[in-house]
Amino acid sequence: MSTDYYRPIANAVERLRPNTLAARRSIYDQARQLLFEEAHSSQPPMPVSELIAEQRALEDAIHAVEAEYVLRENAEAMDDDAYFRPPPRSRTPGPQRTPSRRTPAPPTRSAPASEPEEEYEYYEQQAQPQEQEPFEEYPDPQQSRMREREQRRREAELRRTQRPPRGATSRRSHQGGPSSMVVVVAAALFALFLAGAAGAYVMIYGWPGGSRAVQQPKQQLAKEEPKQPQVDQAKLRDLLERASKALEGGDPATAIQLITEAIVLSPKDAGAYTLRGHSYLQTGESERAIEDFSEAIKLGSRDFYSFVGRAVAYRRIRDFPRSIADYNEAIKIRPDHAGAWNNRCFVQAIAGNLDAALSDCNESLKLMPNEPNTLDSRALVYLKQAKWDLAIADYETVLKIAPNTVSALYGRGFAKMKKGDKKGQADISTATAAAPTIAQEFERYGVK
Repeated sequence: MSTDYYRPIANAVERLRPNTLAARRSIYDQARQLLFEEAHSSQPPMPVSELIAEQRALEDAIHAVEAEYVLRENAEAMDDDAYFRPPPRSRTPGPQRTPSRRTPAPPTRSAPASEPEEEYEYYEQQAQPQEQEPFEEYPDPQQSRMREREQRRREAELRRTQRPPRGATSRRSHQGGPSSMVVVVAAALFALFLAGAAGAYVMIYGWPGGSRAVQQPKQQLAKEEPKQPQVDQAKLRDLLERASKALEGGDPATAIQLITEAIVLSPKDAGAYTLRGHSYLQTGESERAIEDFSEAIKLGSRDFYSFVGRAVAYRRIRDFPRSIADYNEAIKIRPDHAGAWNNRCFVQAIAGNLDAALSDCNESLKLMPNEPNTLDSRALVYLKQAKWDLAIADYETVLKIAPNTVSALYGRGFAKMKKGDKKGQADISTATAAAPTIAQEFERYGVK
């Protein structure tokens, strides 16, 4: 199980003064460097899969901590924009309602008896879901000016309603009083507040896709892909070039060390995983090679050599169906590559798919005639089909081009012995002297 990095990183960030984005990034970079140093200094060395898992756990913890601070900062910004608080819940306003410090209002007359109560009920329905905590201790000058303008408007409205109407005195009871106008103005201001709050919500959390987006904003922020830190491209290129030279020089261990350092610097570099996978093939670590090739493919790589390398690793652990599947993908990418057709022929032959193997070998020979490796593979198919003369013919062609090919010597001797030709024993003895395990190798191919 990976280490839980969330709490130590959160504690370190919490103690920052001032707590800025640059200061937090410094903490994150220090954590990455410490993980890298610990992985290299541990005894025994940390396995690659464990290092990758630890890196992912560290990045998840960093994303979660940063998401919390982004959420906190945006929440504080939204609180600063709240300039209106709805009045206390009431079915009808009192004759001398005392204004609150947040939303002062002048004294008003009691509403007429015929005034409908639905206006107040409607206002309560709008205000109730978004009821805010009052901010009594932090007055805002801009909000004070807004309250003063609103108070003057209410006083003017009050004076206008107190004038006797011209010829329409009997209709006063059917017209809205000052309290009705207050509710209309308050509803308009509250609608503006809702619009601003909705805009801020969309900016922070994105457009809501359902109830889950409202209930779990923190988890959504944590899942968002953060901006990757700037990678030192010059250093990365230097590490990969040195690793390639070490691999070509027959030093895969040094290549693995350099590529691992490059992956820590740039964890999303698919080419680095492919190169390290081929290094593990040279050291004989097939399982680790498969992990690296798979990671490169998961990152979106369509590199021909990623699929060929993983196919070779699967063949070595005798997982023939997966090996064939990777050769299928490689041939889709490079249908003109004779080596890919030959390799699939060889795996098909070992797996017992002899007709498909023969077809692949013939296709490879069309692209590259008389290629000795492909002829050796086709001769193996003929051996398993008990076509001794055809097998001997291909093996003799191979030995004319490359006389020291041990598998061709052993295969020709085996086919001659199956035909009753005792001279085949000389080929078998010569091959066994050069490679003592050649007989066991052919047995693994299914030739006994």
